[in-house]
Amino acid sequence: MKSLIFSMLLLTTSPESTGPDSLPMKCLLLDSKDTFLFYRSQLVYGSEQFVIFQNFKGRVVSQVDMKTGEMIRTTYLGHEFKPSYQILKGRCDEVQHVLEFWSLDQVPFDQRP
Repeated sequence: MKSLIFSMLLLTTSPESTGPDSLPMKCLLLDSKDTFLFYRSQLVYGSEQFVIFQNFKGRVVSQVDMKTGEMIRTTYLGHEFKPSYQILKGRCDEVQHVLEFWSLDQVPFDQRP
């Protein structure tokens, strides 16, 4: 199981980014010492209460509570017609800080002639 999670982590990294996008949101699972990293490119929805990440072509969806940092990660593991789901719970560090840092890429800078 740990090698599967490690492989999933390797696939979710974004090595080409060096700006604000390069700072991942780090989440630690409650039942183990495993860590998940989320990047801005995986963010599909954000509100004042929640942010939602998606990866692996929609097979993995993670919801993070903005106020508490609580994370719920749902993974579809099944084959056609035989669905099987894995649900993991965790806690993310500095959710608001990471989102604010990611937004730095959206701020236009003055163009000097």
